[in-house]
Amino acid sequence: MRNVALIVLDTVRKDTFDARAPRLRALSDTSFEQCRAASSWSTPSHTSIFTGRLPSEHGVHSESFDASFSFSRFDADETFLGDLPKHRRIGLSANSYVNRAFDFDALFDEFYDFSIGSHTNETLFTEGIAVQEYMESTDEPNSAKRYLGFLRACLEHERPAKSLANGVWSQVNHRIKTLPVPEFVDDGAKNISTTAIKRADTVDEPVFLFANFMDAHTPLRNLLQYDQTLHSAPDSWSSNELDKWELNKEGLATEEYARNYRELYAAAVDYLDRIVSRFVVELQAKTDREWSFVIVSDHGHNLGYEADDGLFHHTGSMTEGVMHTPCEIVGAPEGYPSRVVEYFSQLELGELLVRLANGESYADDLAADHVVAETIGLLGHGDRTWGREFTEAEYDFWNRMIRVAYEGKTKLEWDSLGRCIEYDLNSDRPSWQREVATHGGPPPEVTALFETGLQEYKKAAAAGEQDLEFDESVEEQLKELGYL
Repeated sequence: MRNVALIVLDTVRKDTFDARAPRLRALSDTSFEQCRAASSWSTPSHTSIFTGRLPSEHGVHSESFDASFSFSRFDADETFLGDLPKHRRIGLSANSYVNRAFDFDALFDEFYDFSIGSHTNETLFTEGIAVQEYMESTDEPNSAKRYLGFLRACLEHERPAKSLANGVWSQVNHRIKTLPVPEFVDDGAKNISTTAIKRADTVDEPVFLFANFMDAHTPLRNLLQYDQTLHSAPDSWSSNELDKWELNKEGLATEEYARNYRELYAAAVDYLDRIVSRFVVELQAKTDREWSFVIVSDHGHNLGYEADDGLFHHTGSMTEGVMHTPCEIVGAPEGYPSRVVEYFSQLELGELLVRLANGESYADDLAADHVVAETIGLLGHGDRTWGREFTEAEYDFWNRMIRVAYEGKTKLEWDSLGRCIEYDLNSDRPSWQREVATHGGPPPEVTALFETGLQEYKKAAAAGEQDLEFDESVEEQLKELGYL
């Protein structure tokens, strides 16, 4: 029985991965060249990966996700983890949704939450105490006493210097971010790699390892660790200079902004390639049991290209920039093909991981001639538009439900507004699409691929109530990431 790992490079689109991840591509034994995400943002996509079901089937999407959401609604045995009963489940995540705040740790035997280290609350050393974790663990109402308690905990910790350094950094990092110099703390990549290697090396039984790396997600800015030859963005520049509505509704992106955005995104993917490829090689070398790594992204990202409909981010969109994702196997058993050119849905990742864990041969039915995906509604507070004025038509557009179906060189996209668009695809141009026709609606053989009708499901989803009063620290991170 093999160790198996699911490595999610959050928000990495296929074309940028192919161009900026040569190390992982070189390590790969099997490349699924036509992999498609099940949905367009983290929570429904991860739920689909673990359950093998579409959002309308498992019920997790923008119009159901709220402050009360908990992954504990899914028993591990309801996911592919139920088919890995002898594996120790180790999870590590930098994603602000896929974390302890939403009980994602309930699926694992041990879980390490690095969302405290991403974007807004960086932690220098995972070996030390993280300030945010300590503050959330104490019920002391007096702020001065809380910090004194943190200092005592640092001095009593096995890594007191690193714990104290975390405390100092929590107080000064926001000021340093305003300086015109590259940042030197990443969004968890190094800490995740280090922790995963340490933990996997201590386990005797087979291991299932899950790791989510958030370093390619917005906000994009320059890190000292980036290859500085890959971009020309000023050290003081951040993609947060414009929010998603300023970009997508008001069209305020300049050529310079778009260039900085794309170049720093590519530099982030290059950085992930260096960190994760080294992590894979070191983990293989440190443990006696054979490993199989499946490296994917949960979805891609729009970069403002024509094929992205000029959009940025991945809100309310199912372009190929968002849906076409990398999928590589490092350490595939003998007999696996070097390339799979048929469509591969992330709904099949669970079965693939189980087959790899058991050392089973490749199954042709993992890939298919056609696959489907969907996204449902708009995530956000109140009117979901951050207080901006939207016409009824504009709001309905961003809050629509979208479904897509792929077959051959054709992608069909239809939505709850009655639009149905046919796109031409090119297997030699990843993350690309070109509109070629509009239709009155999808044919019956395509709608039959879904359990429920689109209009029927959208109406029921929109009727539900949501509690969007998130915990303050969670809300701050979701705003920083561009979701609220």
